[in-house]
Parts: sequence; structure tokens; C-alpha cells
Amino acid sequence: MNSSQPAPDWLRELAAARARYQELLGWPVSVQVGQRNLVVEVGQVLVAIAMPAALGARVRAQLGISMVSAAPIIANPDGTRWTFLAKSGSSIRPAVADRLADSGVHLAPWGSYVVIPPGLSSSTTRVERWIDAPQPNRALPQACSVVALTRRLTYGQPLELSA
Repeated sequence: MNSSQPAPDWLRELAAARARYQELLGWPVSVQVGQRNLVVEVGQVLVAIAMPAALGARVRAQLGISMVSAAPIIANPDGTRWTFLAKSGSSIRPAVADRLADSGVHLAPWGSYVVIPPGLSSSTTRVERWIDAPQPNRALPQACSVVALTRRLTYGQPLELSA
């Protein structure tokens, strides 16, 4: 009697999506089997900067005006927070991170994981969705560029929690 069972469809789909991300973008993507998620590791390759969606929309617009490379942006399940993915590089000073945290902006710690949608298209059936999906052969913006724009937009502003 053979006790081996084929992998479930959802696991095969996540494994295929992981391979696409790694092949097309070179991202360190893993499958969290227990949660049925794809995750990308924060650290050597990517930085993740999460903020309220209203602020995220302003940062996104300023990135375009500044002609900085478009950042891939992920919306959380209820759409109230956006996470910008940027190129890892120089570290952000703790004092800067603390000031941003006062505005609801958080930099994911080195070695943590960010859940990403299982497809590169903007519309997926998952609760996480791309606001702006990553594009093969398009450089990520430097994390310091995203942080600088965010700092400029939050300077002297009270915390805005509404989306």
C-alpha cells in the first residue's frame, strides 16, 4: 500500500508562484505552508516600509513626480496599510525610524518576513494585493529615497489613522 499522497493544489500553486518570483525578480521568497502564504525576507535584498494607506498614496504620487523608480506596494487585507518594498542599502538611523513610527510608519526588522500576493498581477484572489506589482527588469527604488519622501510628507504632521 502506497501512503504517499500528491501535494494539494494550493501548495503546488504557491510553489510555482515562489519559483516565478525568484526567477523573474531574484527575490528571496519562501512558502509558509501552515499559513498558506508566500513571504519575502527583509534584509539583504529588500526593505519593507509599512504606513497608513492615505500616507502611502501621497508617497506613491511623490515617487512618480520625483521620477524615482516605482516601488512595489502591497495593501493589507482591509486596505488600510500599504507596504512599500525597496532596495536594501544603507541602514536607516534609529532616530529616523522612531520619528517615522510617530506617524504610523514602520520599517520591518532585518530577518523578518512580509506576506506577498501569490501572483505578479495587481488583482488576485488573496487578501493581500498589489497596489503596484513588481516588474521584471525594473530596479527597485532605494530605501533611503522612500524614507526621505515619507519623512518630508510627515514632517510636523499629526498621526493620521484614517485611510
